[in-house]
Amino acid sequence: MSGASRLGDFRGRDNNFNLLRIVAALLVVAAHAFSTGGPSADPMQHLFDIGSGDLGVDIFFILSGFLVTKSFAGKSIAQFTWARCMRIFPGLWTSTILTVLVAGLFFSDLPPQQFFASRATLTYFAHNFTMLPGFGAQETLAHVFGRPEVTFNVPLWTLPHELQMYMLLAAVGVTIGLLPRHIAPLAFFGGLAVLLAKVGGIHLLAIDRGRFIAFFFAGSLAYLVRERIVLAGWLAAVLAGALIATVLLTSSMLIRQTALVLTLPYLVLWCAYIPRGFIRQWNRLGDYSYGIYIYGFPIQVMLTATGTASSPLSSFAGTLLCVVPVAVMSWHLLEQHALRIPLPGRRVSVSEKSVPAQPDAVG
Repeated sequence: MSGASRLGDFRGRDNNFNLLRIVAALLVVAAHAFSTGGPSADPMQHLFDIGSGDLGVDIFFILSGFLVTKSFAGKSIAQFTWARCMRIFPGLWTSTILTVLVAGLFFSDLPPQQFFASRATLTYFAHNFTMLPGFGAQETLAHVFGRPEVTFNVPLWTLPHELQMYMLLAAVGVTIGLLPRHIAPLAFFGGLAVLLAKVGGIHLLAIDRGRFIAFFFAGSLAYLVRERIVLAGWLAAVLAGALIATVLLTSSMLIRQTALVLTLPYLVLWCAYIPRGFIRQWNRLGDYSYGIYIYGFPIQVMLTATGTASSPLSSFAGTLLCVVPVAVMSWHLLEQHALRIPLPGRRVSVSEKSVPAQPDAVG
């Protein structure tokens, strides 16, 4: 195992963030593949009473909290807002148009012109083009696959929550400052709200919102106190061992989930920086996780509708064969270029233009 290093010692882009993001995206794809075999097909359901996709989303929010806080610290509020929009919306708009186009041309029970002009389709565009809190996203699409309405893109539901985390972070940063004493209560009370909801049904916050606040601001807090956090192999092993022990020694899902919540942020950040060697070759590639995340489910439901994916394995494998090339093109042809678009009115130096684009969040 590696020796101890402080989180604040690490600089630059030689890390495993892109690899962790694609692992998280694949967990989401796997979770939806498992759904073809029923909830019992998902191993995470047996171990922690949550889906594999929930774990993938939690990893996304931890990484996002860490990296977006880092981004905020180096930008004005206008630059920060622009950077967040350029990460989320160009890829999202393109995927929404393309997936609806394919659905309307090949899978709709209405003539294409009628399908694209229908109120249901226009509403789908309106929700998923804006993702405004309280308005988007819309997961269902009408008049496809021979049904009045079908679940078409489930993962989109997390994006308004992601935007809410950005807004809350910016609000705290602009008003009282991004200090550990301001961020720590958000992480703590977000987790507490989830715990109360599970134990006594007391919904201080919607349970998903509380969970996202807890993980996002755990990542944010880790960045703010990075000089105090030691990334040690022995500590990661102890936490992983404790997590395994809860699975082996207790059948209480509440205890298991609590252990997961307490250990996951540290283990994710340890994995982001400490393992080295051949896995760092992943950085030669782009960040394909967002493309996999936003295109994966529509591709899965299309494969299911054609009878191509009838089991968890065929659904997962078939989706990967289709979605990975799409995600690669999305990154190289669109997403990385959108990240380089400067805030209107801001001059960009030659040195800034020459730096390869790297996302600081996945959505």
